[in-house]
Amino acid sequence: MTYLYEYLVFLAEAATIVVAALIVLSALASFGARRRQAPPGVLEVVRFNDYLDDLRHGLEQAMLTPGQYRKAARREAKAHAKKIKQEAKRAAAAAKRQTAQTTGAGQAAAKDGVPPGEADAGETPVTEDLGSPQEGAPAPESGEGTATAGGEIGAGEGDAGAAQDEAAQHEAAGQTEAPAAAGEGDAPTEAEAGRRSRVYALTFEGDMDASKVSFLRHEINAILTKAEDGDEVVARVKSFGGRVHGYGLAASQLQRVRERGLKLVVAVDQVAASGGYLMAAVANQVIAAPFAVVGSIGVVAEIPNIHRLLKKHDVDVEVITAGRYKRTLTVLGENTEEGRRKFTEELEDLHTLFQEFVTDKRPGVDLQKVATGEAWYGRRAIELNLVDAIMTSDEYLMRRCQDADVFEVRWVEHKKPWERVLAQVETGLKRLTALLPGRAGRP
Repeated sequence: MTYLYEYLVFLAEAATIVVAALIVLSALASFGARRRQAPPGVLEVVRFNDYLDDLRHGLEQAMLTPGQYRKAARREAKAHAKKIKQEAKRAAAAAKRQTAQTTGAGQAAAKDGVPPGEADAGETPVTEDLGSPQEGAPAPESGEGTATAGGEIGAGEGDAGAAQDEAAQHEAAGQTEAPAAAGEGDAPTEAEAGRRSRVYALTFEGDMDASKVSFLRHEINAILTKAEDGDEVVARVKSFGGRVHGYGLAASQLQRVRERGLKLVVAVDQVAASGGYLMAAVANQVIAAPFAVVGSIGVVAEIPNIHRLLKKHDVDVEVITAGRYKRTLTVLGENTEEGRRKFTEELEDLHTLFQEFVTDKRPGVDLQKVATGEAWYGRRAIELNLVDAIMTSDEYLMRRCQDADVFEVRWVEHKKPWERVLAQVETGLKRLTALLPGRAGRP
């Protein structure tokens, strides 16, 4: 008995030291965070089309002789210049149509006694001259030749192709700016100029607390400042699930994309179970790799209890609450049947909310079959309507590159070494507190 008492005293002292150290470290971290004036992270955007072109160029350079490679680069530059001219002509034609419509509306208003300058005030959209070619212009569709920036891949004759490409860009820019300079009307919108649609790709890797939801928030905020009708968001989700409030917020962030009227695709390459599938269910379309794990529509809570061990050694623990169900189950105190029933009711209610959410987003799912807490591989999940297609995210994005500009959007936080240590400590504490009882379980 003396040994047990000394051991408990040692544990109490050790815990006190650890807690005190964590408090000091947390205070230092908070103080440092308040002193930082710069934003906590930075948005990184990579054009997926260019990434594929770089891979192709590297392979061609290894497979072809220098002469063949230069010829290929020259052909590519010519095709690229031709594509830019075609886009410029379409933009110019769209601008003329817009000008004609604006002029016609002004004349009609003048006949009705409305001054021409007030005919369409505030109605004609004004945007940048997006018909002008930009660096990293999109590749042409099949049949028109492969297009990238020829100056980036070739040498010798390839450099000449790059010069031709640059000249074509300036010529195209002049063509697209002409209508605006004439003062006959406002510049056409991107949609009117026939721009390619845009696809924004995100990556979400979840943990128990869905801690990366703040990253997801920044990424979606950035996308919604620029996205237009016809654009699309692809979210690659990887998560085994976790706490309800964290994954509920992550799903709500994705819901913002749909409420904006954009198409949302969730791609599951490895796993989207429980809270991960809660996020996936929001999408217009869910795609999964053949052996990706999806589903697990259920709720679980694990609470250890050492009350009998403490009681055996005459250790009493008082749990004092105000409110009948403030604490239903505890780790140290004695649990009651009433507390167990109430805690079970909370889990069942949470499971019901989960099922209602899935039914609302994917009405074709038979909950009697899938809301059992089980998970399925992709090929089985498609039979249960949990997913819509069997495909990896890379395959989907490569296909979209044929007719759209694809951008990978990532929010990155650069932390100092001591900040990374604190983050690891914080993660450990969260895992420890996950054993403590709460108001509800985790999906």
